[in-house]
Amino acid sequence: MADPRARMIEAMLTSVGEQGYAATVVADVIAKAVASRKTFYEHFEDKHACFFAMSEEIIDEWVARVERPESTSEDGHEAIDALVDELFTLSLESPASLRVIAVELTAAGPAGIERRERALYRLAQPLRRALGEESGDIDLLARTIVGAILRILYARARRGARVRRPRRGALLALVPAVSTWASSYVSRTGIALTPSHIGEQSSTVPVGGRAPGTLSLGSRSIERRGLPRGEGNVSRSFVVHNQRERILDALANLAAAKGFGATTIPEIVQEAAVSVQAFYEHFSGKEDAFLVAYELGHRKALAIVERAYEAQEDWPTAVRAGTATLLEFLAAEPAYAHLALIDALTASPKAAAVAHDGMNAYAWMFEPGLEPNLNSNPPTAVVVEATAGALLELCFVYVAAERTRELPSLSEFAAEIALRPFADVNVH
Repeated sequence: MADPRARMIEAMLTSVGEQGYAATVVADVIAKAVASRKTFYEHFEDKHACFFAMSEEIIDEWVARVERPESTSEDGHEAIDALVDELFTLSLESPASLRVIAVELTAAGPAGIERRERALYRLAQPLRRALGEESGDIDLLARTIVGAILRILYARARRGARVRRPRRGALLALVPAVSTWASSYVSRTGIALTPSHIGEQSSTVPVGGRAPGTLSLGSRSIERRGLPRGEGNVSRSFVVHNQRERILDALANLAAAKGFGATTIPEIVQEAAVSVQAFYEHFSGKEDAFLVAYELGHRKALAIVERAYEAQEDWPTAVRAGTATLLEFLAAEPAYAHLALIDALTASPKAAAVAHDGMNAYAWMFEPGLEPNLNSNPPTAVVVEATAGALLELCFVYVAAERTRELPSLSEFAAEIALRPFADVNVH
């Protein structure tokens, strides 16, 4: 029988695979490991320590597998094929491990997010070498591509609150298309992949203001936004709308500051300057408020992206306009960006499903690239999913690093990531 520490690490992995990190407690680990509480605390300080020890073992194993001599090649395309094949194989072997790396590390707060970033950069090293250029931009591109591949895999393993092994044949059938997609980023003459003006904020990003339904302004920056006392001439409908808006702002800002799991209803009502009763007049609970906040921001983002996209005369220009507008919106709404790109993945099974659908909502921008009249050798539908995932992973990197305001500086970089897989389309 395995030693107690190994059993508890395995029990942690099983529990996280079944219900996620936020819902897992020490008692779950003890029960699955058939160990005592005393034994658990002899090996780990708390739940976080056990989870991080488990995640580091998984990451080390995955990195060792993708770096095996038989998985490497001097030929860039062969190396990419080997990396994609290994990631698919690892995910089939342990969907729970995939869940840990792909999403659950983000539920463990800043320390978990930092570990996820390190893991993806490590897993991306074979791809970085295959891309054949020496620059930090290529490191970012490689990490973004690997993140998108993990999104594809996790979307097929997730089943409500649990993860399960996808059908092997159906999953492995995607390998050639995903490999071709990743290989499309191997350097091509005439297409630059260089973020411009890193660190500078685009002048097109709106700052300040209280547009209806905005989630951008932190409530601490305006102290208490409750209605002034004695305002007897304020209509009831205005009071209701104002309260609802403040609650959603408070939730978004608190979740961005400390994570959705650590945010409580008492904190939300204090931040929003409303009563607990008022909170429950608007929402059935914290998850309900979270879903409304997500949907509000999502619909607002999608609408302005669609307008920017539809205003262009040709498809490549439309993609550039749409991606630039999305980056500008996220930069102007940093609390929503954190809520949508980080918190939603692990807030609850329902939130994760809604977030997955929301992320796929931008895939329509790339679907014209599948049309034979635009592309003489149209890629498969999974390429659209992968491309959208790569853009979201690019945004994730900057939001997780608290560099959300810098996202507009990536507009050209993001557009080339979006267009390069559809190389037969005139992208110049």
